[in-house]
Amino acid sequence: MKTTTTQIPLVPLASLLLMAAPIAAQETSPPNRADSAPAAAQTADSDAEARAAARREQFRRLRYGNLAEIELAGKQLRISYPDLLTDSDDYGAFEALAAGEVASWTSGRAVKLLSHASLSFDGIVVPYGNVSPDYPGVYSLWPKRTADGWSLVFNGDADIWGSQRDATADGVEVPLEHSTADQPSEKLVIEFLEVEPGAVLRIAWGEHQFLAAFEAAD
Repeated sequence: MKTTTTQIPLVPLASLLLMAAPIAAQETSPPNRADSAPAAAQTADSDAEARAAARREQFRRLRYGNLAEIELAGKQLRISYPDLLTDSDDYGAFEALAAGEVASWTSGRAVKLLSHASLSFDGIVVPYGNVSPDYPGVYSLWPKRTADGWSLVFNGDADIWGSQRDATADGVEVPLEHSTADQPSEKLVIEFLEVEPGAVLRIAWGEHQFLAAFEAAD
């Protein structure tokens, strides 16, 4: 999502003083407080709405972190992931992974997938309903360095901290296509790219970029 910042032109202080001077000279009595009350009330309402919106956003970030979302074959997919900076010990440990080791991090919750469909990664299926037949698929996601590249591990424990992965809960493992990113990212970025007939999962962190194509399996 692109964030647009609108810059408001600054008015020179001298111009403000010139504009205010005639008004001040014409004032012969205190301002009518009854007339100013509605404006003050509107400002208070606006401030209250802004504070409420900020609280909702803070709660959303505490609950989900960053979000990547897509609709695939009419089914919703959502990945929530924490702010993991490249200027951190977590990133250093990630780059130092040896073959067979799985990433972990101490400064955030585990990356979490919620999927209303089973997903097929070139025939490797991540099943819907791994917790309950009538409940979406829920997994934590873990990059793993392999002998010849990288893969992504889907773990059945979803609501855990990034250092609490239990290897016995590991389920499906799918290959990741690794490359060097054109523009290194300062923090972890996860997103879905729409590519017919399915989508591509993109993970970028520092100079690393990982891609995995998939489609709905049911």
